[in-house]
Amino acid sequence: MKEAEKILERTNGGLEIFEYFFGENATKKLFLNPFRGDTSPSCHLYLHREQGGDRYYLKDFGSSEWSGDCFSVAGKILNLNPKTSFVEILHKIDSELNLQVFSDTENATPLKQWKATKTTPACKNAVISFRPTFKDFTEKEKEYWQQYGITREILNKYNVRSIHNCIFNKQDGNSFRIYGSKEKPAFSYLFNDGLGIKVYMPKSPIRFLYAGKLPKPYLFGWEQLPQRGEQVFITGGEKDVLSLASHGFHAISLNSETAHVSEEVLEELSRRFRRIIFLYDSDETGKKESELRVQEHKEKYPVERIILPLTGTKSDKDISDYFRNGNQGETFKRLFS
Repeated sequence: MKEAEKILERTNGGLEIFEYFFGENATKKLFLNPFRGDTSPSCHLYLHREQGGDRYYLKDFGSSEWSGDCFSVAGKILNLNPKTSFVEILHKIDSELNLQVFSDTENATPLKQWKATKTTPACKNAVISFRPTFKDFTEKEKEYWQQYGITREILNKYNVRSIHNCIFNKQDGNSFRIYGSKEKPAFSYLFNDGLGIKVYMPKSPIRFLYAGKLPKPYLFGWEQLPQRGEQVFITGGEKDVLSLASHGFHAISLNSETAHVSEEVLEELSRRFRRIIFLYDSDETGKKESELRVQEHKEKYPVERIILPLTGTKSDKDISDYFRNGNQGETFKRLFS
């Protein structure tokens, strides 16, 4: 079928389909098959030269049932029989990887390609360039952000984009590509006029990827802060900043809750805001780290913290969850006023 040929053309002979399902390890000489509880690496990809175009095949030395090309292996993973449901497999691959073979509509716009500078570390696994292609937010993606009260206006203001796909080239000459799909969306936080990127994949095993020229120290939301304000929140993640901003509050985030805030950052914030409030997760790590930050800086800066009235479980621990639970800005304001 011509659609199968197009899929092979757009996925480097099926290589990117294997990478999508098996992860970046698929490019290793031997890798695990997580779909059958593999305990030792027993899978290998090889390229077969064919008249209609080169095609990658999987050889699973632990189970011959898993050996085959990208379509048969995808069928195995999706529980579809290639003999009777081949077209459905093609549609699934097209949808999952957002290849647009069947729709054949390109609504994505490419961004400038970032390239490594002389200061890029000489590590063979280091990403030396990346090239994202974006698309409009789908209705399902809008719903994902809206559950936290995050508006399209705020997404635009904070340079959040929906990723169609993004190619990462590494120092050793290899490359890999990630896709945004209906079931596994991918979003980007852009920095330095598009020269730096943090990829956020909320429903994938690997949730974050980084590349390019990122700010040092890493501060998300710094450029959007006003010159003066009553209070500013320091959170542990970008989604928390977006959720707070959508409810009328000023916030920034570090790259993690365990990261230390520099004296320069606190000095600047103390000149612009009357209160600096650490708003970390309600789990044990978040409580511990927010307490440490306050103890470290309370003698010199107007720092304090808030512990949200949440359970601290994975889906009920941060300010985004707080707003998703139905709380409004006024309710939150009563916690710190």
